[in-house]
Amino acid sequence: MLSTGRGRARNILDRTIRDQQIVDPDKSFLTELVYGTIRWRGKLDWVIGQFIHQKKLKRLPPEIVEILRLGLYQLFFLDSVPDHAAVNESVELAKKHGYNGVSGLVNAVLRRAIRDRSKISYPDVQSDPVGHISARYSHPEWMVRRWIERYGADETIQLCSANNLRAPLYIRTNILKTSRDQLMRSLQEEGAEAAASCNLPESINVIELPSSINKLSSYRMGWFQVQDESSMLASHILDPQPGEIVIDTCAAPGGKTTHIAELMQNRGKILAFDTDARRLPLVLKSCQRLGITIVEALEVDARNLDDYLSDEKSDRVIVDAPCTGLGVLRRNVEARWRRTPGQLKTFPESQYAILASAARHVKPGGILVYCTCTTEPEENQQVVARFLSNYPQFQIESVLPFLPAELQAKHLVTEEGYMQTYPHLHDMDGFFAARMVNREE
Repeated sequence: MLSTGRGRARNILDRTIRDQQIVDPDKSFLTELVYGTIRWRGKLDWVIGQFIHQKKLKRLPPEIVEILRLGLYQLFFLDSVPDHAAVNESVELAKKHGYNGVSGLVNAVLRRAIRDRSKISYPDVQSDPVGHISARYSHPEWMVRRWIERYGADETIQLCSANNLRAPLYIRTNILKTSRDQLMRSLQEEGAEAAASCNLPESINVIELPSSINKLSSYRMGWFQVQDESSMLASHILDPQPGEIVIDTCAAPGGKTTHIAELMQNRGKILAFDTDARRLPLVLKSCQRLGITIVEALEVDARNLDDYLSDEKSDRVIVDAPCTGLGVLRRNVEARWRRTPGQLKTFPESQYAILASAARHVKPGGILVYCTCTTEPEENQQVVARFLSNYPQFQIESVLPFLPAELQAKHLVTEEGYMQTYPHLHDMDGFFAARMVNREE
């Protein structure tokens, strides 16, 4: 069932595949079914509401609602599954979980959906754009309302449509060990379909894999790291130099940490901090595979760096702050249903606290980069504006000169000099970055 409670779908899915020893093609089908049903939950619930009265729907066991969602997803989105098979399996699933009494309801709803799918209607986009986009493009109404106010209905539809697509898979060439051309040849020899990106010189778009990515010999040899291009850009904006001291305040699982180390030619020192003791070892594990030796990973709360660093200063600090993640909804399919409007008030307080703590450990003339994987102003521009008002010694530097030449004309940079990417405009994760220099003498 998809009602994961506090559990994450990915963890539950991985555990199920492992415990039940599920292999391809069933593994691929199960993954598509679970993630697809979660992604399109809003639209599926709207369709269910077309055939079941809301009062009756609220009285149904949650397992039956999940079975209906799974069945409808197969009917509407998976051409490989015959309609009769989706209906029959859903009915049997209801019986298997002890709901013989409502298995007939499952059968009736799914068969009616097949018969009347062309008659399913949505709220009118002109008179009720929030309701229309929320139902048809499967996003919470509060989220849609925010975006319509900021972007208008047409662009909100484009953004929601992009969020419903599978995210592209990008990998970052480990320039300490190989070149992109050599990595491309290795991938092709192993049966992967890949294309060199025109955005960043170290980036490769992996289109198709012969097996799990961690089974590739090039992965085991540490020739690459999986990372979205928007995240790669943050390290370029930081522009670390060999021999410097760099602090990564929220480092796990280590994508930016290892990229920074590669740009530093594995010379200098990186202090990688994180509060998650379970994820912190992933940083060191990646370093070991990639051949990086300059990273020291420590369990430290970035809001209280003084407790660990005292008066120590560094050349550069990057704050990749915890956020709502509304820029990566196409990757994290559950996030749109887990996030709440109230979190747009709580996250900025923590983000500001980390940024203020980090600022005290930037040398005069040093660089401070603040970034998030969200598109929301409360977590981005407003946090930076609050910080600058309280720390006037820091000044904004435009990120434009630090972007690869291929991207400088692609409208990633705002008038203030910040970077803001969007999945529907740049085919990257929604990502924000600001670069600040400490002008203190």
